[in-house]
Amino acid sequence: MRTQKAERLFYIIKYLDNHETATAAELAKHCQTSVRSIYRDMRVLEEIGYYYINEGKKGYKLIHKPIESPQNLTSDEWMALVLYPFISGDITSVQHPLFPTYRSGLEKIGGKVLNNKNALPISAQIGERILFQDQYRESYQIEIMPVLLEAIVHNRTIDVSYYSMHRNMISQRKLDPYYLVPRGGQLYVIAYCHNREKILVFRLNRIQKIALTEQQFTMKKDFSISDFLANRWSIFAEEHEPISFTVKFSKEVSRYIYEHDFYTETSLIEQEDGSLLLKTTVKSKLEFLRWIRSFGTNAEVLQPDEVREELRDEYEEMVRKYWE
Repeated sequence: MRTQKAERLFYIIKYLDNHETATAAELAKHCQTSVRSIYRDMRVLEEIGYYYINEGKKGYKLIHKPIESPQNLTSDEWMALVLYPFISGDITSVQHPLFPTYRSGLEKIGGKVLNNKNALPISAQIGERILFQDQYRESYQIEIMPVLLEAIVHNRTIDVSYYSMHRNMISQRKLDPYYLVPRGGQLYVIAYCHNREKILVFRLNRIQKIALTEQQFTMKKDFSISDFLANRWSIFAEEHEPISFTVKFSKEVSRYIYEHDFYTETSLIEQEDGSLLLKTTVKSKLEFLRWIRSFGTNAEVLQPDEVREELRDEYEEMVRKYWE
């Protein structure tokens, strides 16, 4: 699995924050990417304000305080400008609790680049006109993000009220948030749950309330985000053992398959008739089949045989319902 760039930068920061030093090879293995990409990523981190030193064979060592910019950005402004836009689509809304720091930071950076017609910084104008929001969100949701990010950055335990969809109930949980991961237009929190005593996935918009505690946590030494997310079609993994799939897509939809974001190793094999064979191994059978069903008769599961039979029985039942 190759993490997307924003995710990868976040993973690098968290890994360096939880380890004394890390070599480029270690970071490449952690992020499932090349050493050359890590070199480029470290240059990006330096450009946006993360200061680190290279201790030879020991690797990189992160210095936690970012480099101060010539415009004397406050730490809140720097965080709002650099980190929040990656994962908080509503920051450009005036209702967002971090909007004032986001706006003041933009004005400091763009203060010397003025529009010919007025004195409003061009950077601030751009910030207001690029909208990331693609769906309605309750006002309380944008208040959750700052608390969650503070907990992640400072390794602080949080108390949350969480709505469980399959149980249709709200539960009180104590979480150690490890990572924030975007998947399919949603944000998910990878966290150690004190109630269940295991690392679980929580969908951000199902967190009803959140409170920062004084309790510090240390991420488990043997935890690897890449291993945790391996063989997940999107984010969830309901199967204990991975299942290998072979799916044939008709030529009418094959070009759309190339545009899909794959989060696990997937091979695409073009056929002479224009159709496409997809081969992948996942622990997310339900998520994967939900995606397959969205293509209707343009997708056919060839393997495994037991899943093919399950779908055949399902479609026969559907035919009976509509035939009646």
